[in-house]
Amino acid sequence: RRKIQFGGLIIKAGLASEEPAVLLGMLTAGVRVLNAPNAMESRRRWKELGDRAFGSGMKH
Repeated sequence: RRKIQFGGLIIKAGLASEEPAVLLGMLTAGVRVLNAPNAMESRRRWKELGDRAFGSGMKH
């Protein structure tokens, strides 16, 4: 179920045509940001963007 959910997020974000290595690189960069001292601010900003994308039904 989670794999399907995460695949749907990739599609919704407009990233389905990216190579798997690009996606993994983006995600590992995100992990570094979330482990940084200002992680709470990054998490808040990204959640706000994600909430807007879910609300609008937009695909990128």
